[in-house]
Amino acid sequence: MFKTMLESGEYSLGNYRVQYAHWINGKWSGSGHWLNVLVTNRRLLLLTEMNGQMERREKIDPAEIVGVWNLCLGRRDAILVALQDGRQLYMLVDWSQGYKLARDINDMLAVPLKPHIRPRQPLI
Repeated sequence: MFKTMLESGEYSLGNYRVQYAHWINGKWSGSGHWLNVLVTNRRLLLLTEMNGQMERREKIDPAEIVGVWNLCLGRRDAILVALQDGRQLYMLVDWSQGYKLARDINDMLAVPLKPHIRPRQPLI
């Protein structure tokens, strides 16, 4: 289903369901519709389902993310994604998947390892 959204050389690290969370009247509450989050090796996609089709709601590049943390909001599993522009996205995660989602986002943020193979030196 999500393969059509991937660019060349991009692959999925994980797919999760989240809902934005806000502090209202002294407690954490989910707001809005549940979203699908697709974590790839290059970006974080927040998708919504419209008429049976997935539509991109927001795209977050790794350079925009300052950090990500798994946390508990009002006895519910959640994550916090801090962005460069100062926004903090609090998201409730479906069925205790917060740790896995945070791990996949951190994997996306990690600098890819380069092979330590040196080019051949000419024999003299």
